[in-house]
Amino acid sequence: MMISSCMNKNSKKSRLWFLFGKKQKQDVIKKPEISLLKLKSMVKTKQQEDILKLIEDETIPSVRDAWIDYFLDINKRIKYKNKI
Repeated sequence: MMISSCMNKNSKKSRLWFLFGKKQKQDVIKKPEISLLKLKSMVKTKQQEDILKLIEDETIPSVRDAWIDYFLDINKRIKYKNKI
């Protein structure tokens, strides 16, 4: 009886080790780097200048990414607006 109880504990331990013990490599999607010089070259309006200033001053990466997305979205709208 003692041997069977030890084996059960070991098998449970090995299953838990398999699930939580190994560090698995996670696929990380890297975002392309956007330089401020490229963004500065795209500035055409006062609103874009203000947003670029917010991007430069932002310290939180997720908020900075949101401002960059907003800047690019506005730039795309202005580009298509000028074509019409």
